[in-house]
Amino acid sequence: MFTKHMEDHPKDPEPSESDVFSETEEKSRNRYEHRRCWVFDDILAIDPDQEWAKLTQFAVIQRDRRIGSQQTTELHYYIMSREMSAKSVLESVRSHWGIENSQHWKLDVSFNEDASKIHERTAAKNVATVRRCCFNAHSLSARFPKESMKTRIELAGLNDEYRTELIREHSFF
Repeated sequence: MFTKHMEDHPKDPEPSESDVFSETEEKSRNRYEHRRCWVFDDILAIDPDQEWAKLTQFAVIQRDRRIGSQQTTELHYYIMSREMSAKSVLESVRSHWGIENSQHWKLDVSFNEDASKIHERTAAKNVATVRRCCFNAHSLSARFPKESMKTRIELAGLNDEYRTELIREHSFF
C-alpha cells in the first residue's frame, strides 16, 4: 500500500504545505538520521471491513540512518485512534523511544539485563516484569537514599529486613 501511494504521489508535499507529510534530520558525531512521515486518512485501504472501530488514521515513517559508512533504511507503520499531523506523529514516536531507551539503559545498568541468558520468550517476559517491579520498588523506597540502584539491589539480596520491607511497602503483585 505504501509503495502504491509513493507511485501515485511521486513528489512529496512540502512540510509547510500540509499536515500529511513531515521530516526531521539529526546529526551527531558519526551518525546521521533522516526521518520522513506520511499520514493517511484513507483507513478503508487498510481496514476495508472496518474491524477497528476507533481507527482514524495510519502513518508510515521512513527512517534512513547512516553510522560511519553503514547505511540502513527502515519503514515503520502506525495505526492511530486520534487524528494527528505528521509532525506530531514524528514527535510522539521519537519521545516514546527516548523513554523506552532510557528505561532499558537503567535496567541494564542495574540488573545487567543485556547479559541475561534467558532466551525462552515467556520466561524472558516474566523476568523482565519482575525486574521492573523490583526497580520501581527500589526507586520508591526512602531507605539508602544515597546509594546507587545497583547497590540497593545488592543490599536487598543480603539484607532480609530490607528485602521484606520492599515487598511489604511497595508490592506490585
